Amino acid sequence: MKNRCISKVVLRGAALALMFAAAFAIAAATRKQQDDGAKSKSAGELHAEAIRAYQAKDYAKFLGLERQALALDHENPRILYNVACGESLAGNAGEAVKRLEELAAEWKLDLGAETDSDFAGIRGTPEWKEYEAKLADLRKPAMRSSVAFTLADPQLVATGIAVDEKTGDTYVASVRERKIVRRKKSGEVSDFIAQGQDGFLSGASLAIDAPRGLLYASTSAAPFMLGFEPSDAGKSGVFAFDLKSGKTVRRVWLAADGKRYFLNALAIRRNGDVYVSDSAEAGIYVWKRGADALEKFAGPEMFRATQGLAFSEDEKTLYVADYSNGVWAVDLAAKQKRHLPGPEGVWLGNLDGLSRAGNSFLAVQIQVKPERVLRLRLDAKGERIASVEVLEMSRPEYNEPIQGSAAGEAFYYVANSQLGLGNGRTGAFAAERAKPTIVLRLPL
Repeated sequence: MKNRCISKVVLRGAALALMFAAAFAIAAATRKQQDDGAKSKSAGELHAEAIRAYQAKDYAKFLGLERQALALDHENPRILYNVACGESLAGNAGEAVKRLEELAAEWKLDLGAETDSDFAGIRGTPEWKEYEAKLADLRKPAMRSSVAFTLADPQLVATGIAVDEKTGDTYVASVRERKIVRRKKSGEVSDFIAQGQDGFLSGASLAIDAPRGLLYASTSAAPFMLGFEPSDAGKSGVFAFDLKSGKTVRRVWLAADGKRYFLNALAIRRNGDVYVSDSAEAGIYVWKRGADALEKFAGPEMFRATQGLAFSEDEKTLYVADYSNGVWAVDLAAKQKRHLPGPEGVWLGNLDGLSRAGNSFLAVQIQVKPERVLRLRLDAKGERIASVEVLEMSRPEYNEPIQGSAAGEAFYYVANSQLGLGNGRTGAFAAERAKPTIVLRLPL
């Protein structure tokens, strides 16, 4: 996108929402922000007003409003970045760079200022040159994983992944080709389900129900998927496949009501109930075992941009990664949520996926630089995130890494989803730039 300072995460998220109904984005952040406390609500209102000023090209008002929002919500990197944009548009190179350096030094984040046109006017200044030099340290790779395998077909656009710990087989969902690929432990690769099987759309997330021998897959319409029809827009559902044969066992769709849904991350309870996040309309649904419809569990009144899901060991709590504002714990019985605070100076937005590994969560932090895999360790009571560890970042194979799956002593994830090759508005796909899918194995 050309101009991204109103939060390039938001604008990119809006584009992906049209393409893939916001699986990996923050579609909900384009709405008027809401939060539980007056402090955040006030900051959200100021931020929303600032965005309107920016769109009207009233950059002085934009900067003033974002400064006020930052004073109320000083631990929000998106607002901090927008202040830097405003300072640059005002010609204040020193102040703009100061804010960008704060993001890099304190938050370990690079939100893309080098390619953001709002900084074009200060790129020739000495301050900017010093900033570029400091970015080199932030971008140094940290690599612990190895390549588990590659999938030769460059057209997949792979996202969801699940590992059958019993057989060692790995399943990978395809966005473009509307199928699921199975890679056996022996190395043999084949289509687990056929393209568009029983109406399957773009594959999103996968989860295995081992006791019942099922593979669950969430699916939604993407304009650049093969065979896309305008009538597919906004359609989203969940499929259950027989883990051995690949046959469709059952499927369920959200009712068509004109909205653009994107059912995303899956979490399965031991009783067979399946929970799935909606990353477009912001919410959570449950597909109870034996039911023929999805039941709404939570909506936009509770979350902004729901992503990864994971249960506590006793299954009384559902942990939810909200793309906009971190990790939450939801009491399943009371349907009440509480925010999990993290260590000071750590930002937990933009988390894709949420895989439980012991007393920790694993997630890929996307649409920031450097892209990274994080381990979030809970405290003994599960009331806060005691520590955050960067397990891996800036691998040369990265091209929009995506949510992964913990299996045994490793975390498996797709290094290059290549979602950016698809155009969410026109449906075009840059096939000439597509490459084989790389799946990484990160030891834990």
